[in-house]
Amino acid sequence: MKREWWHSLTVYQIYTRSFCDSNGDGIGDFGGILQKLDYLQELGVGAIWLSPFNDSPNCDNGYDVSDYYKVMEEAGTMEELEELIAACEKREIVVMMDLVLNHSSHLHPWFLEARKDRNSKYHDFYIWKEGTKEQPPEGGGAFFGGSTWEWVPEVQEYYYHSFSVMQPDLNWKNPEVREELKEVIRFWKAKGVKGFRFDVVNLISKPEIWEDDFEGDGRKIVSRILLVDGHPIIFGRDSRGSG
Repeated sequence: MKREWWHSLTVYQIYTRSFCDSNGDGIGDFGGILQKLDYLQELGVGAIWLSPFNDSPNCDNGYDVSDYYKVMEEAGTMEELEELIAACEKREIVVMMDLVLNHSSHLHPWFLEARKDRNSKYHDFYIWKEGTKEQPPEGGGAFFGGSTWEWVPEVQEYYYHSFSVMQPDLNWKNPEVREELKEVIRFWKAKGVKGFRFDVVNLISKPEIWEDDFEGDGRKIVSRILLVDGHPIIFGRDSRGSG
């Protein structure tokens, strides 16, 4: 096998809000990471993997994204992130980021539109099933407990969520969804992000038959390769043990 540059890198995961606080507000931020870069370099770190920093109501530690093109206010500004990325490049430290593409926040503009109107193009950005308020669709135990189906009276349908009710799953069968998510990747590549860790990516393919998950997150893992501008981005297992 050809040895690639990433085979010998030491990757250091950083959960920004608990790593280092640079402004005294009690929450870690991009400035704090910047202050520690020399230390990380001394440790021999070749890449830093930043846990989710996209804009989020933080119902699930940032794994519920409300805007893929913005950063959390508590973490800092886009300019501060760009400064951090530039400082890493000078030290030959690769910046990786967490991207949550299986689901969005229930406060994402796509979902706010989706839940208003069945005829909205954004309605098909998510997964819906017919039912009544009294009788949800059969099967489907959510990872965080309870049913995977949540009733929306405005459209008289249920939407699917693998995790929290505040994290509706995106519909990867919709080509427009895939193109939107590719644009997200292109945006962050242009910012200087060199690598991505895709959260729970084994769940983007949904089963034909919805069944209760009695083993936690025991769904079949399906290998996926996403092509962005002709370049393959391969999804792997994650630190939460689910994709």
